[in-house]
Order: sequence, then C-alpha cells, then structure tokens
Amino acid sequence: MRYVLLIHSDPESWVHPMFLPGSPDADRCDARTAAFDVLLREITESGELVAAAALADPVTGKTVRRHGEVALATDGPVAPAGWHLAGFLVVDVDSAQRALEVASRLPAGDSPVELRPVMDLSGMEM
Repeated sequence: MRYVLLIHSDPESWVHPMFLPGSPDADRCDARTAAFDVLLREITESGELVAAAALADPVTGKTVRRHGEVALATDGPVAPAGWHLAGFLVVDVDSAQRALEVASRLPAGDSPVELRPVMDLSGMEM
C-alpha cells in the first residue's frame, strides 16, 4: 500500500520543520537531521521509500484554477491557512500501521504530519 506523508509547517517562520528547532538550539537541529537521516536510510534500504522532497516557500508557488476552457494562474498557495505543505514522502509499506510508524518517526517537531493513502489509477480501492 502506498501512502503519502505530508509534512506541514507554520508559514510565519518559513523553514522546513525538519531543520528548524523550536529554539536556536543547534544540537536539537542536529539531532533532528540525524534522526531523519536514520529513517531515510532505513526506508530506502527496505525498499519502502518511493519519493521524498522538501518544498520551497509557498510564496514561490502558483495556483492554477480552471473556469471552463480558461485557466487562470495566480501567485501563491491554494488558500491562506494556519499551516502549509512543507514537504512529503511517498512510502510503499505492508500496512497502515507501518505507515503510521514511519510518519511518527519524522522529526518534524510540533509540525503536523498528515498521512493519506495513495489511490491507484484504477479507481476507489480504498
């Protein structure tokens, strides 16, 4: 089963939550980076990691909306919110429980991590 782990961040202090400690504590930041490296190595070696990426600041993005045949692009994220998407991982795991375990080990500090099953193109198998 494939899952996407969506790592959210506070837009007021844009820095990816994996790399920003809650305080200017360099040791804490180093510990998060080391924990993330261990997790990435583990899920890469097990074949569970499909893809992973940090995303740039939402102000650098564009949102495209279609109105009939007309596409309109605007600057910025889809909608203002208290949190925005900072990065993601796609994992292919044996169970929802394993996906939760991987998500719980992401060193994202107080930032939420959303876990969603990935549907295949054949339809609604969930």
